[in-house]
Amino acid sequence: MRLDRYWKQAALCLTTLTLLLAGPGRCFGMTGGGTTIIPLNTASLQNQNSTVTTDPAAPAPSVFGTVQTETTDSSTLFGPGRLTMLANHDTAAQMLSVIIETGQGGMIVVDGGWRENSEYLLNQLKAKGGHVQAWLLTHPDSDHVGALAEILYQHSGEITIDGVYYSLLDDAWYQEKDANVASMVSYLKGALAKLPAEALHGDITAGQIIEAGPAKIQVLNQAYKMKSDFVNNSSVAYLVSLNGTNVVFLGDLAQAGGEQLLNDVDLRSLGCDIVQMAHHGQNGVGYEVYKALRPRICLWPTPQWLWDNDNGGGAGSGSWKTLETRNWMVRLGIEAYYCTKDGDQVIE
Repeated sequence: MRLDRYWKQAALCLTTLTLLLAGPGRCFGMTGGGTTIIPLNTASLQNQNSTVTTDPAAPAPSVFGTVQTETTDSSTLFGPGRLTMLANHDTAAQMLSVIIETGQGGMIVVDGGWRENSEYLLNQLKAKGGHVQAWLLTHPDSDHVGALAEILYQHSGEITIDGVYYSLLDDAWYQEKDANVASMVSYLKGALAKLPAEALHGDITAGQIIEAGPAKIQVLNQAYKMKSDFVNNSSVAYLVSLNGTNVVFLGDLAQAGGEQLLNDVDLRSLGCDIVQMAHHGQNGVGYEVYKALRPRICLWPTPQWLWDNDNGGGAGSGSWKTLETRNWMVRLGIEAYYCTKDGDQVIE
């Protein structure tokens, strides 16, 4: 979500802040071939009331909860691979940018950040071998897809991208809702057009499985078309499994999108070990989504000011709901927090 939208969120009441400040969670860091789409012949679990339109000619999805990779090294979460969540080294704004190295020379990227973050991201990708097997996009907000678009426009050919996976709504919908978002969608599509047609997978379906070397990815939903918080609720959620560790990415899904995801997917069956906090950890999905996922570890793509709910007047002075979400994680007994307020976060 763009930075300016945060200032429009509803304020937390003083009572809630008092309760949350009494026991907030800790944030700390612990350092430590091509892509194949598999069509499976099982029925879609998408809820009948979902606003998603499914292409009847698309591959049938897998049952949710059946995606799991072999544990080859029980002493680490990702075996020879690793997960790196990048902080914003260019501005103080929030963003989402995650690189998963599979351990076999390839990478999976989730979103990427703002246009301003493209140089840092590109250098990271080059340093890790420069071969992206699957680039997963959650939704077309600038702090998520801007960096990829900039890389494709300005640095075409400097890295290898086997496939980009995404689900976008029709252009008229974005134009009707927000001209700035519509402009970002147009900019993104122009950038994607610089890739070969076979690398573009804008037709992903709920339940679809993608293989990226030893990793498996499951698409949990297509973009939801909702009137409330429309661009955030259009986020695609993904499950990425590597070395038996399952990571769920929620993008910027908000309350309504989270409720729809709960209806569409048996989240308890996913075997979630790690979750990316929706909407940078505030005003995203509700507590019931996290409760159903039951992760052990959470990823906070959250800068210091947002972590502290600080609008310039000190901790707790803002209207964001970060403290509420932090309290939820305490209730769930989360074992480890990785937060970009402390810089790039690495899990091995």
